[in-house]
Amino acid sequence: MLQSLNFVLVHVPNLMEARRFYTGTLGLVIEAEQPGFVQFKRPDGSGATFALLEDATASPFQHVELWWAVEDVDATHAALVARGVAITDPPTDMPFGRTLGINDPAGNTLHLWRPR
Repeated sequence: MLQSLNFVLVHVPNLMEARRFYTGTLGLVIEAEQPGFVQFKRPDGSGATFALLEDATASPFQHVELWWAVEDVDATHAALVARGVAITDPPTDMPFGRTLGINDPAGNTLHLWRPR
C-alpha cells in the first residue's frame, strides 16, 4: 500500500506571481522549471516535493491543508508581516504546537507551524 507522500502539485492562475512569492517571500529554491511549471527543492531534503502548475482556471484550493514546518513561528510571522504577506490566522498555541496561517498570491491558505 502507500508508503509516503511524494509530490504536491498546486495549480495557480499566475505562475510568475506565485513563483516570486514562494522564492522571494518564503525562500524556496527552484529545482526544475519549464514553461507553465516550477518545482522546488525540499527545504531540508525530506518530505514531499512541492511544485506549481499554471492553470488559468485555478481557484484557491478548498478542503486541503498544506502545513509547512518553521523554526520559529513568531519570527516568521514578523518577517512575513514586514513583507506584506496576508495573515489569515495570527500565531496561536495549539495542543500540537504553535501555528500561523498565511495566503499565497492565488488565495491558497498555507499553515506554518512549530511542533511542541
